[in-house]
Amino acid sequence: MKRFFSSVKELILEKKFMIPIYGGVVGLLSFFIIAILEDLDLQSLDAILGALGGFEELFDFFGGLAVMSNPYGFWSLEILSFIWLYAGIYTVFMASSLLSHEVENKTIDLSLSKPISRYNFLGGKIAFLYVFIMTVIGILFLISLGSMAGSSQFRTEGIYIDRLVVTYLSVVLFLGALAMVAIFFSTIFLSTKKSAALGVLFLMIMFFLGEFYIYMDEAIQGIRYLSIFNYYNPVDYLVNANFDLFTTDIIVLGVINGVLIAGSLFVFSKKDIPN
Repeated sequence: MKRFFSSVKELILEKKFMIPIYGGVVGLLSFFIIAILEDLDLQSLDAILGALGGFEELFDFFGGLAVMSNPYGFWSLEILSFIWLYAGIYTVFMASSLLSHEVENKTIDLSLSKPISRYNFLGGKIAFLYVFIMTVIGILFLISLGSMAGSSQFRTEGIYIDRLVVTYLSVVLFLGALAMVAIFFSTIFLSTKKSAALGVLFLMIMFFLGEFYIYMDEAIQGIRYLSIFNYYNPVDYLVNANFDLFTTDIIVLGVINGVLIAGSLFVFSKKDIPN
């Protein structure tokens, strides 16, 4: 167990500058979006968009006019709905390389020659990924919360700490699931390029199934339940305070994370490491 925590610590120290910088950059983007809201009259925007005919399906795709004219809805659409792009893709690339990079550089034999099991070796890398995601997203939410507190739009709507906390948990598990897919692929192929390519391809397929199912034939719209994106609904948590949906989503995302972690550990424990 001591080697497990040591490996996590080593990875954290290796990324000690990247974590706050990355979280700060995404946080500044959130700050910018919230600052833009101060110059927008959301009620007038609601009236203008509502007067436009023929765009109902487009508005529904983004959650409807009620969401777009709500400060939490606007922020969620601009930041959280695209967190897979801002943070997900980078996390997938990083997860793809944590294990396979050591195989490709022929350093994994040296690492495993220490008194550490394969489970602890890979488990340390998995634990680091969750620490990375929790810290980066934590910085994002702290900067966002401070910006919301200074925004008249959000103060008028109300500062909902409970909704932000549950949304934070959802974001962490959502990004964690994407990272665990990449980890799973890396245990199978032990190749950074293959793992990253398949991880990004999987992400894109999940995005398509989870977001564009409404344009499919009704008979096959149920395919959306196969997508990780179907269980990530920050707008519903923040705008509608739908905690029942959050409970369902968090359970499903938790199971997905758990299954992928268990699968990765099992595959790696049986894998022959090339010399």
